[in-house]
Amino acid sequence: MSDRGVRFDRRRCVILGLGLGAGGVLAGCATIVPRSIDISAAQLLDALGRQFPLNLRALDALELMVATPRVRFLPQENRLGTELDLRVGEGWLARAVQGTIGFTYGLRYEPSDRSIRMTDLRVERLEAGAYSLSQSRGSRLAAALAQQLLRDVTVYRLKPEQVDLLQRLRVQPGPVRVLPQGLAVELRPMG
Repeated sequence: MSDRGVRFDRRRCVILGLGLGAGGVLAGCATIVPRSIDISAAQLLDALGRQFPLNLRALDALELMVATPRVRFLPQENRLGTELDLRVGEGWLARAVQGTIGFTYGLRYEPSDRSIRMTDLRVERLEAGAYSLSQSRGSRLAAALAQQLLRDVTVYRLKPEQVDLLQRLRVQPGPVRVLPQGLAVELRPMG
């Protein structure tokens, strides 16, 4: 192969790698495929922010509205932490109650719609009005409901151009790792 051909192939690999937002050393296109799709904190916050406000209904009478996500990266646990503003609707309450809910969760890739979703959600803090998670059974019930309602929420969806590129490279997303300032979706050969 001519020197010009090698440069072209390397340039093409770099362009493919940049198209995925993937890092790694690119030395030659025939054997080099990005190892992951890297999602920055800004990309994640932008995608997550578009999911909210989220209106949820439970027990045919309880209306919850959650908004304004604030995210912490917990790479040592491979989890994200999120705090949301919470509003419990008037349903069976005399008036709406404002508060916050804080929880941690793992992430999984869902191939059916090419999304990254919450999994193994654990409510760690719930404050609504004068109540907190540790003060009442009602708050613990609300935390259990929140776990059910927020389970499997989409936090990020791959872009069509990323999906097309993955198909051309014959790789598919695998496990999701939490990094100090973002996510890495591992790529595996299609099998």
